[in-house]
Amino acid sequence: MRFCFSILLCLAAFLTLGQSAMQQTEKQPDTPVVQQLPGAWRLVSVETIRQNNEVTYPFYGKHPEGLLIYDRSGWMSVQIASDPKPVVPNSGSREGVLAATPQEKATAFDGYYAYFGRWIVDPSGASVTHHITQSLYPGEWGQNAVRELSINGNRLTLVSNVHEMGADHKRRLVWERTQATP
Repeated sequence: MRFCFSILLCLAAFLTLGQSAMQQTEKQPDTPVVQQLPGAWRLVSVETIRQNNEVTYPFYGKHPEGLLIYDRSGWMSVQIASDPKPVVPNSGSREGVLAATPQEKATAFDGYYAYFGRWIVDPSGASVTHHITQSLYPGEWGQNAVRELSINGNRLTLVSNVHEMGADHKRRLVWERTQATP
């Protein structure tokens, strides 16, 4: 147990030092996109676009739910629940989830995606890079995820290049700005 705690403590120190270095070296350009991006965005759709322009929904379904948050200090977070949403394990506690069967855990894992980190817009305002600090997928830790971006009214569209299912595709996520509640 102490060994695991020591590893976690070292990892936290490493990530903190990495964040401090990144905060000192990267500065947001002063563009209209940088002013428009901060806030909370609700997921409208996730589409995979094949090279022949066929649109498919292989991982998140046609009606996923999600939230993307950009804050003005340069932090971001994204969470996506697939359609259909996983219904197991159905415990409301961490202990109950940990006690779930391996199949129930796999179902929950397959139906959810999340990561957080720092964000920066390129000087032209055409793309945003998510510097992934932590992700549900450990292989994404420390990666830079570049997303083409466009904002049209209250809609944000992010497009990334992905290699999945044995081929190159585009992944298009459409988000809608959430309304402030009184």
